[in-house]
Amino acid sequence: MRPSVPPYFDQLLAARRAGYAGRDVHLGYWDDPPSLFVPCELEEFTRAQGRLTERIVELAALAANARVLDVGCGLGGTLDVINARLCGMALTGLNIDARQLRVCREIAPCLGNHLDFVEADACHLPFPAACFDHVLCVEAIFHFASRATFLTEAARTLRAGGRLVLSDIAIRDPGLASPWEPEVTENALRRDYGPWPEIWFDAGALAVLAQAAGLTLLTIEDWSRETLPGYRVTAPLRGPEPSWNPAGGEAMRWLHVNGWLSYVAAVFARV
Repeated sequence: MRPSVPPYFDQLLAARRAGYAGRDVHLGYWDDPPSLFVPCELEEFTRAQGRLTERIVELAALAANARVLDVGCGLGGTLDVINARLCGMALTGLNIDARQLRVCREIAPCLGNHLDFVEADACHLPFPAACFDHVLCVEAIFHFASRATFLTEAARTLRAGGRLVLSDIAIRDPGLASPWEPEVTENALRRDYGPWPEIWFDAGALAVLAQAAGLTLLTIEDWSRETLPGYRVTAPLRGPEPSWNPAGGEAMRWLHVNGWLSYVAAVFARV
C-alpha cells in the first residue's frame, strides 16, 4: 500500500498558493524559549523554523562538492539553505508527494549546484549503494512505515564514513498519567498528523536501531525545550482542557509539556 501524506500539507500548499513563501515544514527552534502563554506571530514562528533548519545544517557539517539526499524533503527548505551556501553540491530531495516536489522544483540552482527531486518511498530508496556523502531527514522519520527500515536504507545509500543527520519526535506511553485512553491519543495524532505508524517510541531506541543498520551514533541532542514554544502557533491554548476528544495538536502539546514527548536530533556515521 502506498504511504499517505499528512493532512496538514493540504493547508500548507493552499497557503503557498495564496502567497506564503516559507519552505520549512517543521517545528521551530528558539535559543531562548518563551513561555507558551506569550503570544506568537507567524513571523516569529517562521524565523524559529529557519533556526531549526540552520541547526540541522550545522550538525551535518557539510563541505563543498558533497552529495546530499534529503528524505521527506517537504517544500525544500533545507536544500534551499544548502543550495544558497555551498558550491558544487549534488542535492537530491525525496518525497512521496508530487505536489510538494513541484514546489521544490521552483528552487533555482546556484553556485554550480545540481538539484534533483525524486518521488519515492523513504523505506525503499531508489538509489544504488554508497552514492551519498550525507543523508538528511528533518522531522519526518516518524511518518515512515518503519524507522528500522529507513535507517537500513539510509545506511545502504551512504558511503563509508558518510553521515545521517535526522530529527525525530519520540513519544513514551504516559499510561495512567494521561488524561486520555491510549487509543484516543493515537487516533488524534494519526488523524491530524499521520501517517504515524510507531507512535510509542523511546528516543533511546533510535541508537539501537541505527547500530543494527550499520550506523554509529556520533551525537544526539534533546531539543524538546527549544521546540516547545511552537505550539503557540500549531496548537494555541484555548478554553478548558483537556478535551474529551482532543485535536492532535492538543495531544502533542500535553505530551510535550509533561515530558512524554521528546524532540531529538541525532548524527550517525556509516560504519
